[in-house]
Amino acid sequence: MLRQSSKFSLLSTALLTTATSFALMGSAYAWSLEEAAAPYKGVTIRTIGEALPPLEAMSKLAPEFEQRTGIKVEIEMYEHSEAVSKVMLDLNSKRGRYDFIIQPHRELGKFVTNGHVQPLGDFLQSAELRDPEFKPDEQLYQRLWKEISWYNDQVYGFPFTALSMYMWYRSDLLGDEKEKEGFKAKYGYDLAPAKNWDQYRDIAEWFTRPDQNLYGTALQGKRHEALWYEWLNFLYSFGGDMLEAKSGSECGPVIVNSPQAIAATEYYKSLKAFSPPDTLNYFWDDVMALMQQGTVAQLIMWNDATYAVAVDESASTVVGKMGFDTVPEGEGGTIAQAEGWTYLIPTSSKNKEAAYLFIQWMMDYDQQLRQHLNGGATARPDVYASDEVQKLPYSKASMASNEVAKPKPTLPQSSEITDILVRELSSYLADEKSAKEALDRSAEEISALLGSCAPMKYPVQ
Repeated sequence: MLRQSSKFSLLSTALLTTATSFALMGSAYAWSLEEAAAPYKGVTIRTIGEALPPLEAMSKLAPEFEQRTGIKVEIEMYEHSEAVSKVMLDLNSKRGRYDFIIQPHRELGKFVTNGHVQPLGDFLQSAELRDPEFKPDEQLYQRLWKEISWYNDQVYGFPFTALSMYMWYRSDLLGDEKEKEGFKAKYGYDLAPAKNWDQYRDIAEWFTRPDQNLYGTALQGKRHEALWYEWLNFLYSFGGDMLEAKSGSECGPVIVNSPQAIAATEYYKSLKAFSPPDTLNYFWDDVMALMQQGTVAQLIMWNDATYAVAVDESASTVVGKMGFDTVPEGEGGTIAQAEGWTYLIPTSSKNKEAAYLFIQWMMDYDQQLRQHLNGGATARPDVYASDEVQKLPYSKASMASNEVAKPKPTLPQSSEITDILVRELSSYLADEKSAKEALDRSAEEISALLGSCAPMKYPVQ
């Protein structure tokens, strides 16, 4: 169906390279997806991403796009690390297997520096490709979009998922009258979802009952990216950080071994006592399964995995028994981490225009709503405001976390920074080093990796 657009303005290329709003210019005209896609009818576009509900939801929507455009969409789904490594192999080889990719935003600096991904300025200026009703400067969470999909003030993509981590808890356990009575008798205050880390630790201790196969929490302690991601929640809320910088694409002094960081790391390890015995072998899939099975009372987890626990009755035994809230407050306040997987178009793509049309179609309100209701994590506040989404038990926690989300490095060396910290945190959890020793070593290696722009603010004594 043809849609009449409002007047729109063409932006200059210079404006597209700065963090300004997008607008289109010119006389009113009719635009339709079918007409825009006509030159690409019959082509196949291939993508790759993480095998989680958001991508599964996209795969269910793709046939509608195929029917309307004649463009076939093939989707490959893999575990997080494998999805990242397969993309790097393809980009480095320049084979062009993937016409668009869905990748964690920490990889963006590396992709841009190596010339692997396409800036989107030309697509956003194209009267043939740009749907005038697509207005990302108005329709997306601006701070999250700029963090997830921009680099050095230039736009390279759009958020596939706007992610943060927050607290999951068993509302049936915390609301049980006998549990409340016993908890207050021991700790001297009412049992309720934790607002600070002292309360979180008390609740974890209270519900640790190995004889009942129940544990107060579960750490994602495996030597895997999941460990780093989980630890960041503690680091940020305790007032720490990795670098002293204002945005993910900026370099700055290394502060990962600050007193706040050491305190956060020591607290994090203290929760090991209230986690299942095998917690150092867990990553996000494992702790999600534990919550689905009703084995854990509370934990810190991703918002895009919430659907599989809170809504999907075929996978979860605790549907209707879950509650969600922001990460508990520490000295640094209530802070979530800004994270996300982003749509990007490789420079080696053989079907860039068709790929752009699909991405743009997926960012439309209707597709974003349907994807979100089936496990997505939209970057559109108007989708969160819809009646359907507001009924979901985790919507308020997701919105609150988006509002306090903090960026992390997207520098070209971001993957190496993650690897260093995963290794050193694993050594600490395994009792091979103290928290200070592990973080001092991390700070030294990160500073050496980044060079003169990243001196150590807390030199090792």
